[in-house]
Amino acid sequence: MKTIIYYRVSTKLQEDRYSLKAQKEELTRYALSQGWEIVAEFKDVDSGGKLNKEGLNGLMDFVEENAADIVLCVDQDRLSRLDTLNWEFLKDVLRDNKVKIAEPGTIVDLANEDDEFISDLKNLIAQREKRAIVRRMMRGKRQRTREGKGWGPTPSEYIYDKSTGTYKINEKWAWVYLFMKEAYLDKNMGDVAIAEALNMITKTPRGKAWTTSIVSHKLTSEVYCGRMIKKFSNGEKIVVENVYPILCTDEEHQKILVKRKSKYRRRPEGDPQILRRVDMTCAYCGKKMAVRMSGVKGRWLHFYIGHQSDCHLEAINTIRVEPNFIKALKDIIKNETLAKQYIQIEYNDEDLQRIENEINMTHKLMNDIKSKIDRLLPLYLDGTWSKEQLNSQKALLENELKLHEGRYNQITNKQELIKANLFNYDVVMQYLSVAERFDILLEKSEQMEIIGHLFPTATVYEDKIIFNSLLPNNVPLDISVHIAPDPYKRAKIISSGVDPQGKYNRIQQYLKDNPESSVQAAANALKIPTSTAYRLEKKFGKFKSKDY
Repeated sequence: MKTIIYYRVSTKLQEDRYSLKAQKEELTRYALSQGWEIVAEFKDVDSGGKLNKEGLNGLMDFVEENAADIVLCVDQDRLSRLDTLNWEFLKDVLRDNKVKIAEPGTIVDLANEDDEFISDLKNLIAQREKRAIVRRMMRGKRQRTREGKGWGPTPSEYIYDKSTGTYKINEKWAWVYLFMKEAYLDKNMGDVAIAEALNMITKTPRGKAWTTSIVSHKLTSEVYCGRMIKKFSNGEKIVVENVYPILCTDEEHQKILVKRKSKYRRRPEGDPQILRRVDMTCAYCGKKMAVRMSGVKGRWLHFYIGHQSDCHLEAINTIRVEPNFIKALKDIIKNETLAKQYIQIEYNDEDLQRIENEINMTHKLMNDIKSKIDRLLPLYLDGTWSKEQLNSQKALLENELKLHEGRYNQITNKQELIKANLFNYDVVMQYLSVAERFDILLEKSEQMEIIGHLFPTATVYEDKIIFNSLLPNNVPLDISVHIAPDPYKRAKIISSGVDPQGKYNRIQQYLKDNPESSVQAAANALKIPTSTAYRLEKKFGKFKSKDY
């Protein structure tokens, strides 16, 4: 019998009977006593409730590619505490390759209905046992919390002393919080400025860049007031005083909270809006667009993405974008299949040629601008331009050149990564994973900051918005988000009794019949608000009347 040995321990369940060494010795001895040939062995240090484990994945790959008769484990729960769906998947892999499950003294043939039924019962019992273990663990954690004992990650500003069961200040990193507190309270620096200042000094303890979300979390945390605060899945919240050495007094902490609250005091009910830090550009006229509030008599009603322009693109209510934007981020982070709805991950020869064409076009633009800069000096020397005109025009061209050079480098880097098969879903996922559950874990102001950092620019179309991000290695990533239909448009048409086009036609007919009348007079005569008349004019074109 060709036998695969599989043994596992959970990082949260380290019992002597289930140690890796004990399992391996027992299984090896049993297989040899049965005269079985051990062809492979796999191990995991992870939860039995997870299907995606290195050892278990290796086992399934081996089963599908090599001949084997049995998977031998100490107990079936070492192989699986999986939920029903994943357990069925694992069984299918073993059954399709005619591989049985064995424990010392027992062999289960999944092709036999009775054997499979017993195996299913074992898996259900293993699941119940897992839940019981988790409940016992959580009871233990709650008790440790009530006693002020440490468990879980320790804030970088502190060190846990196992010998005394207490925390002490970590001199290497405690200065970071003190720096943040002083910068925020005394120097009036915001989260962005604090993160930028820290990045000029050092990386985080994990070797990554400081971000506004990290700064915000530390400034608002009560840990530095000495409190241990833990929230549990059963809804219980435990607060224990004087667990950590104090780095921030309650008075200072309250000042921080008041200042953060007052920062957006003038923007009620959900403001700031999460898209406010994204620099948006109209795809049709090239002008900047911004997120603004619209209200009546000081009562804010909605946020709109709009611009001051004669462009046909009307203002877009953010309720048509924000839910789709959040869903897009969640789908991208969830799995690769969903991500492909919003971003391009796979590239064929035609796509590579399109990128090559864009590189060539951008390179040509750069050369054209350089030629224009070279031609500026003769215009100054022959007296055609003054020095001020020369410097002004040169500055404009140099800024444009810098923009194209940045784009050229980004596209070139992306092309190289694609050719080297290094631009893939894992790269995108690693970059965007910071936004996982951002809409639940962060305050609105923090959501706005993190989205502004992830997506500094965007291009707005009638039916979609292309959000532009910049991956590590200066590689651009575009995410397409659909704009939902206007939920108010249909309601307005129905409530008015006459559709907008009909109102426009009535005003135009009145002006035709009364050529001396103004648009305002026509609107008044037809009992249509003047403001509505001018909005109709912007939507359908100028009225033909004497006052134009």
